[in-house]
Amino acid sequence: MNLGLRYDTTFGLFKSNGLDQTSNPAVQTIVAQNLALPRGVPQDYRKAFAPRLGFAWSPGSSGNTVIRAGAGMYFNDLAQNGWVDAFRAVTPGGGLLAAGDQGAIIDPNYHSPYAIQASAGLEQAFGKTWKLTIQYEHQQGVHQYRRYEYVAQDPVAAPNGTLPSTAPNISVFRTDNRSRYDGVSFAINHSFSKRFEMTAHYTLAKATTWGANVGELFDYVNGVTSVTNPFGPGDHGPSGEDVRHRFVIAGTVHLPGKFDVSTLSQFESARPYTLSTTVDINGDGVATDRAVVNGQQTTLDEFRGTPFAQVDLRISRDFKFGDHMTLRPFVEFFNLLNRVNPGNNFVADIGALPVPASEVAAGNVTDICLDPACTTTRPIRSLKDLRVPGGALGDFFGPGTTVGMPLAAQFGLRFSF
Repeated sequence: MNLGLRYDTTFGLFKSNGLDQTSNPAVQTIVAQNLALPRGVPQDYRKAFAPRLGFAWSPGSSGNTVIRAGAGMYFNDLAQNGWVDAFRAVTPGGGLLAAGDQGAIIDPNYHSPYAIQASAGLEQAFGKTWKLTIQYEHQQGVHQYRRYEYVAQDPVAAPNGTLPSTAPNISVFRTDNRSRYDGVSFAINHSFSKRFEMTAHYTLAKATTWGANVGELFDYVNGVTSVTNPFGPGDHGPSGEDVRHRFVIAGTVHLPGKFDVSTLSQFESARPYTLSTTVDINGDGVATDRAVVNGQQTTLDEFRGTPFAQVDLRISRDFKFGDHMTLRPFVEFFNLLNRVNPGNNFVADIGALPVPASEVAAGNVTDICLDPACTTTRPIRSLKDLRVPGGALGDFFGPGTTVGMPLAAQFGLRFSF
């Protein structure tokens, strides 16, 4: 059994140009204009105590069975993506912000983000060549980063702005987001055999988080749909890493004639993505709204791309010359089945889809265009009607598709001495 305790802290994390955030014009403007925003400045976090526990136990005397488990807390102060605006604003002699200016502050209630991780597993050996591993893993992200955009009221651009019309626009970086991952994996390993070696691995998992139109685990999230309701309906959903099923097999078969055939094959279920809109649905002056289809606003990462599958293959043979020289010619195939793998690279802006522009502007899309000029339409029957691969030129499958890698082959020689 292992017990541990780690302590992390920082010194001057929020300083820029030798000054702290009290020299940030946005911080000063909030006080001067008595704005309904957080007051004060963040301080280095001093409570990052992170305990850890782990143990391994092998019942009996055979050593064929091993049970492992562990848990711990892990802090991370180094992922403050997007905070650069608040740091750049700190300059000697900076004045107050005026209406129309853009400012940025870091929430004075800053808390170092951390993850709670726990796992438990079983390893069982069957003879000398086979081993089964079952592993459960839980990860929970706490106090993750999010950006809140407070925009001054404007009759046209932001009728529902959250600040007075005389105020500047201010971004507030908070540490209030949460995420969760749960997964169980099964692995079978076959080794120390004259015929073949193999590792097969399957994972069943679920990953969720909060966000506006981008959701990630343990990472910076782009923002919130509404600063007045940051944990609103539809803001919780799958994270970008939510792969429910993943299977990987790697192995080598030793064939007659001293040929070796190796493969690395990967298969996974579709990853999610969010369908957003550039139209400000809620009128708060921030373009973080999700698309509205048939009167219903879509939710975070509600859409799914396509499953991923790729088979790679290698064929080789050794030719030995004496005891110290070996020549190994080989041929390798990547994406052997030449499968198109767009993944979740689908059009994520409803305005870029074949839908009536007038409906996009009105904030509620109900029809699909049947011709380029959109003179003929039909009603949207399912959200699947809105799934269109993003695509790019140069993918070797023609415009409108995207692949991780097209079919490719390479030949080589390796000489060892």
